[in-house]
Amino acid sequence: MKLHRAEPRTIVGLATRTTNAAEADPSTAKIGQLWEQFGTEGWAQRLEKVGAFGPTVAVYSAYESDGTGSYQLLVGRQVARARPVSIPLHVVAAPAGSYLAFRCSGPLPQAIIDGWREVWAHFARDTVPARAYTADFEIYPDGGGPPEIWVAVHEDGSV
Repeated sequence: MKLHRAEPRTIVGLATRTTNAAEADPSTAKIGQLWEQFGTEGWAQRLEKVGAFGPTVAVYSAYESDGTGSYQLLVGRQVARARPVSIPLHVVAAPAGSYLAFRCSGPLPQAIIDGWREVWAHFARDTVPARAYTADFEIYPDGGGPPEIWVAVHEDGSV
């Protein structure tokens, strides 16, 4: 893993609200359906009409509390500036901050599932900076390179 400083960014895409507990039960899971909609409806390309650029990004934001509460997941692409969008699109403004990046390997979606397990194990330790729960990212590089999970951490290094 590697520490990065990220500038603020605006992401536009499709969103849902869920919890980790809901995602553990196939009958209530929403993330797979969101990704399926994004792919089958061609949103990676369609978002270019609203000025989107760069790789596909999944943004976890609007955390209710911590990893046990609800959060919003938006799958989309970055835009230079926010502009009004129509349903089903949503916009997330992710703040600047410090992020720990975890590189994932293997076939999707298992690589991301395993990546999040690594994230949770890392932050379960007492000696690491605490998660900020502002915005976390999954970045899927163009060209099929390995995805990364960027997790926001407190800038003061508090644990």
